[in-house]
Amino acid sequence: MTDDNTQLNEPEALFLYIPVSRLIILSILSCGTYEAYWIYKNWRYFKDRDNLKIHPFWRGIFGLFFCHSLLKTIHGDTKCREIQEPEFSPGGLATGWVILMILANLISRAPGAIASIIGFIMPSYLCFVPVQRYINSINKQQNPNASYYGWSAGHVVCLLFGLAIWVLTLLVIGYE
Repeated sequence: MTDDNTQLNEPEALFLYIPVSRLIILSILSCGTYEAYWIYKNWRYFKDRDNLKIHPFWRGIFGLFFCHSLLKTIHGDTKCREIQEPEFSPGGLATGWVILMILANLISRAPGAIASIIGFIMPSYLCFVPVQRYINSINKQQNPNASYYGWSAGHVVCLLFGLAIWVLTLLVIGYE
């Protein structure tokens, strides 16, 4: 068996397999946009793997409404549970994320650019960290030689969008 055949027989990642640091950094730099992408990509894995009739793009866009079901679905996934039992609370993390997202939105609407910055750095992404650690653990156990999901167009778009917002916000602060 050649190396090419070995790679073909290795199981694919069950979910978005990225370093936790990428989740955190891209969430901050993208002003939270990456969190919608994270939700989208994980729903995309479900759709492709289980042949679901869902629209991951819209589930990412409307993440406030689909976050609970995503985290519960990851938590209850039988393929994942065969590898490792989850130790995170899907309802608590999803509720925390929704509350922090709403709070960030409310704060960023206050007058002044400083309020926007506080809204941008609201640590809602921390609610996804335990889930990402679980995803990474099961993917690593399933395939110890697997490499993280690389940079995609979605990563770059989120990053560029967020950086543009940061630049505009800092320019506004400079003019205040």
